[in-house]
Amino acid sequence: MRMGFVVPIVGILLLAGCSVSPFDVLNDDQRVELRDSSSEYQQKVLADLYVDETEYRQSVDDWRQCVVEAGAGPTEVVARGNSLGFDYSIERETETQVATISGQADSCLIEYHEAIGRVWVSQGTELN
Repeated sequence: MRMGFVVPIVGILLLAGCSVSPFDVLNDDQRVELRDSSSEYQQKVLADLYVDETEYRQSVDDWRQCVVEAGAGPTEVVARGNSLGFDYSIERETETQVATISGQADSCLIEYHEAIGRVWVSQGTELN
């Protein structure tokens, strides 16, 4: 019998934008710094230093799709408060395969959502 490795990744919702408390409003200088240090994808969204709900939801969808393409199995997107997020798991034959996919999936957050999520949460905008 062949044994595989299953690594559930939990707490993704916390990474989705809760690193800034809703009471910790980012000023324009902080938003500029976040924008300028983020991926090209996020820089386009943050060009006006504001994230509307459509942009936020698209960012989460693109992040999730990247996780799928990396080879992980994400759950459906869920809302908690004014944040969206998901969990994912990785099932592969070896620890090395799991580590490779985990690294790729982790980079999806940085590419598609990290700065956008922080700005969204700091705005305190409610999801509709």
